[in-house]
Amino acid sequence: MNFKTFYRTNRLRMWVIAFSSLMQPFVLIAAAYLNMLEINTLRDHNKKAWLIIVLASLLGYLLSNFFDMVSNYLLATHIREFNQQLRGKILRHLYDEKRTYQVAEVENQLTNDLNMVNDQYFNLLPTICNFLGYIIFSVIALLTINWTLLVITLLTVLCSIFLPKLIDKPIQKAMENVSLKNSQYLDLIEKWLSGIAELQRYAAGEHLMKVMHVGAKKLEEAKLNQTAKQQVLSIITGSISQIMIFALFVWTGVLIKGHMAPFGAIAVIGNFSTYMSIGIEYLPFYLGLIKGTSSLRDKITAETLPVREHSETEIHESPYAFRTKDLAVKFQNGETLKFPDIEVKYGEKILLTGDSGAGKSTLFKLILNFLAPSSGQLEFMNQAGEIIEPDLTKIGYIAQDPILFPSTVKSNITMFNDQLDGLAEIVGQNMGLTDTSSFAQGLNTEINLQKLNISGGQRQKIILARAQVHDSNILLIDEGTSAIDQTATLEILQQLLQKPNTVIFIAHNFNERMNSMFDREIHLSK
Repeated sequence: MNFKTFYRTNRLRMWVIAFSSLMQPFVLIAAAYLNMLEINTLRDHNKKAWLIIVLASLLGYLLSNFFDMVSNYLLATHIREFNQQLRGKILRHLYDEKRTYQVAEVENQLTNDLNMVNDQYFNLLPTICNFLGYIIFSVIALLTINWTLLVITLLTVLCSIFLPKLIDKPIQKAMENVSLKNSQYLDLIEKWLSGIAELQRYAAGEHLMKVMHVGAKKLEEAKLNQTAKQQVLSIITGSISQIMIFALFVWTGVLIKGHMAPFGAIAVIGNFSTYMSIGIEYLPFYLGLIKGTSSLRDKITAETLPVREHSETEIHESPYAFRTKDLAVKFQNGETLKFPDIEVKYGEKILLTGDSGAGKSTLFKLILNFLAPSSGQLEFMNQAGEIIEPDLTKIGYIAQDPILFPSTVKSNITMFNDQLDGLAEIVGQNMGLTDTSSFAQGLNTEINLQKLNISGGQRQKIILARAQVHDSNILLIDEGTSAIDQTATLEILQQLLQKPNTVIFIAHNFNERMNSMFDREIHLSK
């Protein structure tokens, strides 16, 4: 994420932005220069020349506003397109990386981090062109008056460039801290406000307010620290600017008295010094802000890079069976779960039971590589029983908390694969999802996650339908029918278990008839 990628978004537009950003100070300084000539014509009583210069100056001021408006509008358009491309790359990176992210972490990446870089990098590029223009064109104007004024200006510019470097690193560190605290605050909001109903039920509002206050305070303190560092930089550059203005006024008076500068110079030197002071004060300040975003830009760049794909020699096959040996996982709290050696053959229908906390769901996470084992082995086999490198996306998984998306029932079943629409209709009908008494528009009913227009049982039926439609060779089901009545559960099991794929089903409330439908039971205990 740098100027090169920003520029490539639309090269022509960037040239127009740069041109407009430079023309704005050019016509403004040209108009100020004409004011010097205007005073001279008044002294000489040349009314005609005076009127022409006045009109030319007015045109210059109008053009300055026009170029400023064009630059700002085109920049906003450019940033919008650039951010759209960046967000697409970030989402693609997150998707291809295949690891679990916290929602608050992703929200921070897609909003706060991008906004910070926009505000303190890309939005400043035309402004920097402005300030460069102020300095360059003011230098040219001063040079035409007297070259000694240029010497004073150059000395001041050198000081203003090198002194702010003393605070570059503190500003960069302060910006990184703001990003970190904002991410932590968003994570805090997600974790606590998602359970606000439970807090209300137990009248724990005071604790909620206390926790949120502490998180907000840390974020505001980080922002305050960033502002303090920026103000120090502003004071340094502002002081240099004031010294320059004083020196220019004094020396201009000396030059006019010695007949080495035109009389009108004393009236406009203030304008030139103001334009110079703007450029000298704010150019290094904004360059410091831009440099301060380097680590954040590197972080965003890393999140937009394509995820390395498997080489052609790494062949991943669809798994049909698996086995474990000495498998164990150790958690951060020091607890260790050890699993018995398990071998599951293709086509087996297994009921996985066990005590609470015995590791039933954890075993599924190990199989799916959502969790890495601390020790032991997990091997997958193909249909011929040979050990393979598995394509884990071919393993079907139904979690305890079904994941649905704000789309139609059919899309949630097919997972947006239109080629599966016909099969979804058949499976949906078998599941009772096409009944208009449940869904007004059948499978075309839109799911509203905010208003929760579906029941827990309907959610599980949709997920089970999804599993049947995609027909994975191995299907892992974690309490997949807990919200469905026993009659409907029995019908669903009959449909699932008659298929040739391997099924491992976690359940604790099955009756004897349901248990007998499985080939065998694996019981886990602590």
